[in-house]
Amino acid sequence: MRRIALLTDAFRGGCVLLAVLFGMAHGSALTWRWSNPLPHGNNIVDMTWDGNVSVQVSDLGQLYTGESFFGWLPQVSGTTNTLQAVKFFGSRIVFVGANATVGYSDDGVNFTATSLGSPDWLVDLAASPSLLVAVGDEAVIYTSSDGASWQYRGQAPHNQFGTNWLLNVAWGAGVFVATGENGYVATSSDGTTWTYRANGVSGDLTHVAWVSTTNAISTFPYTGFWAVTDNGRAFYSTNSGAAWQPFNRILSTNVFYSVAANDSTGLLAGDNVVRLGTTATNWSDQLSLLGSLSPAPAWTYYSALWDSTNSAYRLVGDDGMMVQSSISTNGAYLWQPQYPLVPRDWLWQVTLAQDLYVAVGDNTRILTSQNGIDWSIEAVPLTNSVRSPTTTNVFFCVGGDTNLLVAAGNRGCLAVSPNTGIPVIVTNLDGTLFTNLVGALGVLWYALPPPAATTNDLAGACAYNNNYFLSGGNATLLRSADATNWTTLSVPTTNYLSGLAPSTNLLVATGDQGVILTSPDGATWTRRTSGTTNWLWRTRWLNGYFLALGENGTILKSANGAAWAAVASGTTNWLNDAVMVSNTCYIVGNNGTVLASTNFVNWTNVGIITGQSLYSAATQNGQLLVVGLEGSILRSQIIPNLTPPTFVSYSQNSGENIFLVAGVPDQEFTLDSSADLSNWTTGPLLDLIYGSGTLVFITQTGTNPPPTQYYRATLVP
Repeated sequence: MRRIALLTDAFRGGCVLLAVLFGMAHGSALTWRWSNPLPHGNNIVDMTWDGNVSVQVSDLGQLYTGESFFGWLPQVSGTTNTLQAVKFFGSRIVFVGANATVGYSDDGVNFTATSLGSPDWLVDLAASPSLLVAVGDEAVIYTSSDGASWQYRGQAPHNQFGTNWLLNVAWGAGVFVATGENGYVATSSDGTTWTYRANGVSGDLTHVAWVSTTNAISTFPYTGFWAVTDNGRAFYSTNSGAAWQPFNRILSTNVFYSVAANDSTGLLAGDNVVRLGTTATNWSDQLSLLGSLSPAPAWTYYSALWDSTNSAYRLVGDDGMMVQSSISTNGAYLWQPQYPLVPRDWLWQVTLAQDLYVAVGDNTRILTSQNGIDWSIEAVPLTNSVRSPTTTNVFFCVGGDTNLLVAAGNRGCLAVSPNTGIPVIVTNLDGTLFTNLVGALGVLWYALPPPAATTNDLAGACAYNNNYFLSGGNATLLRSADATNWTTLSVPTTNYLSGLAPSTNLLVATGDQGVILTSPDGATWTRRTSGTTNWLWRTRWLNGYFLALGENGTILKSANGAAWAAVASGTTNWLNDAVMVSNTCYIVGNNGTVLASTNFVNWTNVGIITGQSLYSAATQNGQLLVVGLEGSILRSQIIPNLTPPTFVSYSQNSGENIFLVAGVPDQEFTLDSSADLSNWTTGPLLDLIYGSGTLVFITQTGTNPPPTQYYRATLVP
């Protein structure tokens, strides 16, 4: 994969690759990487490209760059504010976002971001050859001639007190057009003086775009400004936004967010709606495409582009979804995810089985991974309790020991994975064969009937005192020695029991209305005083303490399971799971909550790169792994792996240096250079973010390079 930014230092083929050196202390902030979906799962709010470099902006300041819509890499935008729009201004990338955030980059790697000192969100951006215009809340308008310095131009006219907020702005044929709430439209030739345009449009104009085709102005798709609304309508203007005409058909009842077109078709996309037009009155639903094997996925799409290089429409939206079109032999449009389809089922729990991560979730989904980066889908037989005649079942929990794992969920659905050996035939170098036994724990699953014939949901699973336990709705608590024959236990509550946690000599169950139960043997249970009525969704035994977590940011801790004390979490979000990484406890919760503490008393929100709710966490080899909504799986290497990266190969071709570097996935390093082995220039910061742990990096040799150049990879822990 080629990095977008190309170095211009004087590099030459007569280089020497040195052993890796160490330096640069790491900061306190966690570095997060997406494992699922790929290449990332952030909401793509806007996307642009210049014919080569493509850029996506999304929530929490996340920004990604690629080449021709592939090879997406995360970049440091310089802000954690949600980004709303991005455009090329010449060769400069410019973006805007929440809290009047503005930013830019000239190389696609090094970004500068700042705030204009206003709480208003800047929600869209337009670029002419000489001017940028940004619009947003309170009908504000800003302009810039370079993307770095901005001037406030007041509120749009005929818009008293900014009641009709501006939602979009576009430029074409020498005119800026701004649109907004309640059908608001204004035009300007200079970005400073604006003219209100009465138009009779009902609904909020959610997007406006300049459509440029080779057609005559009276031929569909019409060259001019197109706009769409939140009530599924579309309009066009062939006189620079002064007057607007509707496409003469009710297109949808859903919100449209984006517009694109080529010389023969137009495309409108939005909230679970994609319409392709071949005439002004002929719009087909691309989500159904009767008779087609390749409809567009039903999704929320915020941005659409026509990729003239590859003759494809590109749609992007929620949770990193990227879809591209192709044209069949009969001229019909076919749609497919740009990357291989990844599971986006909600993941409710993840556990570690020996050295294997096992995550379970909706649609009785089971995923496994040895490194937290590369994940496999495991098959579960659709028999016994796993099959449902009316709806898809859900695995809410997974737990067990080194002998067996249990996955359970709604209506008592149940599957088990015993640690048996699977024979695998291996061929030796001399051609002989031998059979090797590979452990099946977490990989090979069997569907079983509901335990103890229960129809209650099951949300807690664990192993304790040579038995397996399940807990769930209506105070369900079950015990089994073999995970096949289950006994219903009597407990002093009628509440939903969602959490189970064993220590060496005590088993704790927690649930709705603040219920806490304890048992030394798993048979006799005692109710404890929790001091709260909040739902205690999950409980864990960590470093000598029980933690109970749940509703309204509740954290309770106990050293013995009998006496519980409330701890301030600093959040009202649901807290769903906890795990220890070295001497730090991490708690994950709804809306992207990640808390950290070294003493179980003082908690700090360390943040994450998504606002998705996180339902569970696990760890191995110093890696913190979290799972949650829409199949989200993210990882952070808390304890650095100091195994040095190595140069696998080097070559030079057509004025470019080509490096192949290998190391441990998620390592960061700088590619430094020197002409004399004494004076070193720190090079670009690179990372090995993929499961292979390899990176191809290309730099330009430049003009008048030195006769010899040395390189070293300096690890950044």
